[in-house]
Amino acid sequence: MANTRELRRRIRSVKNTSQITKAMQMVAAAKMRKAQNQALNGRPYIEILAKSLERLLPKVDIEAHPLLSRNKSSKTGIVLLSTDKGLVGALNTNLMRTVLVSQAASGNVVFYTVGKKGRNFVVKTGKDLIADFENVDLVSLRQAVQLTKMITEAFFAEDLGEAYLIYPHFVSTLKQEPRKLKLLPIEYVESDKEKPVNEKISKDFLFEPNVDSLLDFILVHHIQNTIYHALLETKAAEHSARMIAMQNATDNAKEIVDDLTLNYNQTRQQAITTELLEITTAQVAMQ
Repeated sequence: MANTRELRRRIRSVKNTSQITKAMQMVAAAKMRKAQNQALNGRPYIEILAKSLERLLPKVDIEAHPLLSRNKSSKTGIVLLSTDKGLVGALNTNLMRTVLVSQAASGNVVFYTVGKKGRNFVVKTGKDLIADFENVDLVSLRQAVQLTKMITEAFFAEDLGEAYLIYPHFVSTLKQEPRKLKLLPIEYVESDKEKPVNEKISKDFLFEPNVDSLLDFILVHHIQNTIYHALLETKAAEHSARMIAMQNATDNAKEIVDDLTLNYNQTRQQAITTELLEITTAQVAMQ
């Protein structure tokens, strides 16, 4: 059994650790609220943009636009969004597992990563890393525009046959799940469901300047905003996972302190009892 001095040292050490994890929990909670609001507020725009594409694509020739049809390349590009720092529980581990079990990861794959954890994973597994970006606290549209430009230019040059986006989707504060989306070629699946009779949307639209010019803009805009919103989701998932991880660490530290304190009191009581027995034995021997 450890002596009282060693137990006091361990108690102080664990208490200091719990103070650090508590502070990190509070910082993550403050950042989490802002990141969650940004991610949730951006979802309606993504949905409206997808509906706009759904209405626009039947008006054009799908095979005539390069972003809508697959080229001859057999190479797959994966945009992997992860975190720069750890202490986020199983968030990054689940992302890497999704990449490993993905069918796209079994062939000729190149990676575009955002975040050090994703970059380290790609380097460790020996995959081709085309570009890497830092996952900064302030998410900007510029980063999404740069990624979109890189993968679309590679797709036009037939260096990529298809492109996917893998990121941690924010479900709730307690749940973040990895999600895989296809970026290129943009797929159009016509719905078989009949539209409601009372729908007031007309089938005839006025396009300015014309359908093809509008499609060129919307397709690129769609990819940019998909990546941008995934960056927001990643940041919300990161802060939520870190807050929960630090909360669990703080709770565990308190339990350890309680166990060590109990052990310390038992050890101290045993030492006092031993000293009393020695004094009593000495007094009896002197009589």
